[in-house]
Amino acid sequence: MDMAALRRFFQANYLQLAVGLALLLVVVIAVVLYGSQRRRTAQRASEMFLAAQTPEQLEELLKQHPRAAVAPIVRLSLAASQYDAGNYEGAVVSYERFLKDHPQHTMVPMAIIGRLLCREARGEYAAALEGFEAFLAERPNHYLVPQAQFGKARCLQQLGRYAAALAVYEDFIVAHSGSEWTAQAEFAKKALEREWRAQRSAVDSAQP
Repeated sequence: MDMAALRRFFQANYLQLAVGLALLLVVVIAVVLYGSQRRRTAQRASEMFLAAQTPEQLEELLKQHPRAAVAPIVRLSLAASQYDAGNYEGAVVSYERFLKDHPQHTMVPMAIIGRLLCREARGEYAAALEGFEAFLAERPNHYLVPQAQFGKARCLQQLGRYAAALAVYEDFIVAHSGSEWTAQAEFAKKALEREWRAQRSAVDSAQP
């Protein structure tokens, strides 16, 4: 197209071109503003999360920013704070909400362990034991394996299965010799052995 033809094209279509350019400019500005707004919202949500100290504050933060980037972390923090406060039912609900809303999140294993710890704390030892065993079978190399192993041993102990609980600690010590968890496993093993001896002694004393 030569310059004369190009001039005629602009003269005939300048209004449409002007409107199209204006619309494009509006779209660009809207995208920029939207991105800026999202960044500001995310920053504010993060700042509020860092300032939140109670379960109530965390719940309010989730209500205000349910889709913020920090929402999954806030949900886990809420569950953990509920657990620490002894609100195991509320913590289970929070963990299950996390698992439902974020099934592909990298912290799903943490939520699973947290939910099992709540069940253990509520005295649901058989259900918690089954969950810990399933976690170990599905994620044998996960960094939360020590928590699952210790949880399994504790549940076995509470169910009176002392020999099985002791075997869990012994196997862990052998498999993780020299790790940062070994001392904790050895301490738990000794405490379990004392309790088991006391149980056997009480049974022997009760016999005629």
